[in-house]
Amino acid sequence: MITKPPGWLYLTVLSASACVILYWAGVPHWYVIEMMLVAFFFGVPLCVIWLFRFGLTVSRGAIDGRIGRWVLPWVIAGGVVGALVVDAPFWLRFTISKPNMEAYAQTVTRQTDRDFPCQWVGLYRICDAFPCLELEKNAEDVPGSACLIAEEWAVYSNTNFVLLSKGEPEETANDTYRHLTGRWYGWRAWDYW
Repeated sequence: MITKPPGWLYLTVLSASACVILYWAGVPHWYVIEMMLVAFFFGVPLCVIWLFRFGLTVSRGAIDGRIGRWVLPWVIAGGVVGALVVDAPFWLRFTISKPNMEAYAQTVTRQTDRDFPCQWVGLYRICDAFPCLELEKNAEDVPGSACLIAEEWAVYSNTNFVLLSKGEPEETANDTYRHLTGRWYGWRAWDYW
């Protein structure tokens, strides 16, 4: 048994870990620490198990015709690394969500109250939304602009989006921005913890 290729339990744990990492990379500012912890606590033990089993199998000369199952964990890991390099999880999730987020942002700019319940807008769970303010004294709402505050599962979220009708957001000591496309920006605010 120990000299056979990785079984379904092994591949399920590996695939679940890969999915969690890809999900957390689907935001404008990655959850780098959390992704590294998953990779360390799941990826490293899975790698050690694979190396032990493969080494034992090679030493016994017991590699059979199922070489594809021996290679599959490396294909999964390589796919995750490749997707992270090109930022595919974020761009896929954002591209699918963008039309819904634009429609939702337009409702935010027309309403005066901030009593928005958490709801799925595309593939993001938006829990707060408000018009953007100008960065000056006596700031007023920027017409046609909206800030969308998203919430992710299993981590304290700091995933936010800004849609500006004019200008660019100004980075401060507490706020960083990433230009996404057109008038959209990813926004990460310091959460004071």
